[in-house]
Amino acid sequence: MKKFVVHELLRHTLVNRPDSEIVSGRVRLTYETMYERILRLADRLGRLGIGRGTVVGVMDVNSHRYLELHYALSMLGAVIHTLNFRLSGEDLAYTIRHAEDEWLFVWDGFAEAAKPLHRLVPNWVWLSDSVEGPEPQALTYEGLVEEGRATEPQSADAVDETTPYSLFYTTGTTGRPKGLLYRHRDILWASLQMAHHLALHRTGASMKSDDVFMPLIPFFHIHGWGTTMFVPYLGSKLVLPGRSGPREQLELIRREGVTWCNMVPTQLQMLLGELEEGETLPLKVLTGGSPLPAGLARRARERGVSYSLIYGGSDQLGASIAVVPEGMDPASPEADQILATRMRAMPMVEIEVRAKAGNLVPRDGKTIGEVWVRSPWLPSGYYKDPERSKESYVDGWFRSGDLAVRHPDGTLQVVDREKDAVKSGGEWIPCGVLESVLSEHPQVEAAAVVAKPDERWGERPLAVVQTRAPVKEEELRAYLEEKVKEGRLAKFWVPDDFVFVKDFPVTSAGKVHKAALRERLGLA
Repeated sequence: MKKFVVHELLRHTLVNRPDSEIVSGRVRLTYETMYERILRLADRLGRLGIGRGTVVGVMDVNSHRYLELHYALSMLGAVIHTLNFRLSGEDLAYTIRHAEDEWLFVWDGFAEAAKPLHRLVPNWVWLSDSVEGPEPQALTYEGLVEEGRATEPQSADAVDETTPYSLFYTTGTTGRPKGLLYRHRDILWASLQMAHHLALHRTGASMKSDDVFMPLIPFFHIHGWGTTMFVPYLGSKLVLPGRSGPREQLELIRREGVTWCNMVPTQLQMLLGELEEGETLPLKVLTGGSPLPAGLARRARERGVSYSLIYGGSDQLGASIAVVPEGMDPASPEADQILATRMRAMPMVEIEVRAKAGNLVPRDGKTIGEVWVRSPWLPSGYYKDPERSKESYVDGWFRSGDLAVRHPDGTLQVVDREKDAVKSGGEWIPCGVLESVLSEHPQVEAAAVVAKPDERWGERPLAVVQTRAPVKEEELRAYLEEKVKEGRLAKFWVPDDFVFVKDFPVTSAGKVHKAALRERLGLA
């Protein structure tokens, strides 16, 4: 690599593994073929006026075109704005206006949903399979590739590691989405450190260059948790699932020999639900975004899935990943428990757990505090949002709003979001722990615990449960009281009330939307 910039990654790949495959729907490309398409696209976009600092919005599912845009826009010094198509129409429009997008690249599968966005952006390109898009005379991606010249634009050498590269927004569950602007060096450091952590340590999601990767985390979410960078860096086969449900994803895993995926726990739950009775799935899974319920972890192990937990977010990129401690048998029950709950900081990341007063909490595995994170790629604040930046970015640290404990060996266990935890009689009740224990009950499909106002204690936990078969409240309470006797829960954590639901509202990241759930229950 001449410079530490995104498009230079592909030079390394072309030297070492140019014939590795990218599979995207009916399209099969080698990295060498994809590189020529990227050159043609970058050349044509440059002649259309896209250059240094141009903000380009992309609204697509995980596809080869979306991947190519990551590298073509890098060569031009443009900023790729990865649009979260799961946001509400109002919030999506807000992010486009806030980012000041000058171009939009939109998959034609979103043609109807994207109609209201037309008036917001002067330049529009359809991501279609053919050179003809859904609108007459409109620019199409494949048409631009056909018209381009297979030469690297002169602008590619002018891009350096401090050039702004990408812009994306939080899910907006607690107000308007917040923007994060990252430079080339930030994205590359975070993505490659994730790969190094998973390659060097023993985890359930360890990776090798001969793995076959299929990211189920959308590219709009931190570039698919860095997969757009570290998979080409490894030169590995990459399978892009497009718009697919769990049944189609399982078929892709079988047909293409996929060995490694990333996904949130709800996606893992749906994927396991598609397996035939007695079928195993030899798959390595990196999961995060919300706690991994113990019952789901057990079902994954029973079906042959190995896993590791990751902690982080758009505001900080990757922060920590679960690893098996030295000297511990990776196949032991103790190792399984650690991989589902406890994490070590990635290289070059510092994590502290602090009390309200700012002092560090003891490493006793019990005392709860807030997670603070620091790294070389941490932003100084939210994009064009100084007021909200002051709340979260303090003296080079990011205040996450997550509650966690530190264990004596230094590992981190995130137990809840501060806004979601219950404070009863002045003591924290970590809802994530309660949810995980409830998920182990054989009849519980999913569980969420929220705060319910209480005159005596201030707040008390309310358990909201989705079941596979009818179960009585008394049975669940007795089950939790058994866990109290086993020492897994404190007695005052046991919910006073249980509510049974058919489904849960979810956020654009696939997590239970607790604000919407509280509103549905009349607790907002």
